[in-house]
Amino acid sequence: MKLLALTTFTLATLLPLSSQAAESKPCPYTAEYLSQQLGMKLKVVTQMQALLGPGCEYADDKRSIKIAVDAGPNPAPSADAWRKMANPPGTKWKAVAGDADKAVTLDNAPNGDLYPSIGYERKNWLVQINVLGVKGNAAVAEWNAKLLKLKRLPE
Repeated sequence: MKLLALTTFTLATLLPLSSQAAESKPCPYTAEYLSQQLGMKLKVVTQMQALLGPGCEYADDKRSIKIAVDAGPNPAPSADAWRKMANPPGTKWKAVAGDADKAVTLDNAPNGDLYPSIGYERKNWLVQINVLGVKGNAAVAEWNAKLLKLKRLPE
């Protein structure tokens, strides 16, 4: 319980720092770009202030696939520290070998259900992209490969 309270307090104190992301676009990718790159028709369904900065959620028409993008200045001492603060205990990440932006993919989720997820550091920003609605290790690996090919933020 103390860890949850500390994490909640830490996140609450860091959220004002995300206002530094004012220079970022409301949606870092256009729905058209993501549709082309990911091979499915997507639209923006939500624009909001996320943890790192302005965030967007994209979905297909049935909302069976949702893609959440959060990008902004790193409010923590390191990307690893941020991931520990922003994710449930037991979440583990795997480094993508040779990635210039130190990209990671989700390697272990506390509930055991993996989903496509990448994170990386670029120009003092952290970027997190999660996909919900995709199940199965082969599908997760396929989606992670697609996510890693998206243009990197910030440009």
